[in-house]
Amino acid sequence: MLVVVALCIISFIIAFFFDLTWINVAFFVGAISLLFSTSGTATEAHLAMKTLGNYVPKNGAKLVELSPLLVGSLSLLVISFLIAVLK
Repeated sequence: MLVVVALCIISFIIAFFFDLTWINVAFFVGAISLLFSTSGTATEAHLAMKTLGNYVPKNGAKLVELSPLLVGSLSLLVISFLIAVLK
């Protein structure tokens, strides 16, 4: 929730300074932050996909964890799209 608020504030600031529509800016901020949140290095989940599911993790940790930035940016992207469509 805090990530969505922070991304909305960033969107409002950009929209205010450049005199743009907030919905359009929120969509692009959500898309750009989604790209930043999904970039990374090879993890155990990638290893499991490369070995066609035969990879066994060394410890009992989760293979995939959702970062708050990923969830927040995806939420902002979907919310701004729905607001633009329903308007």
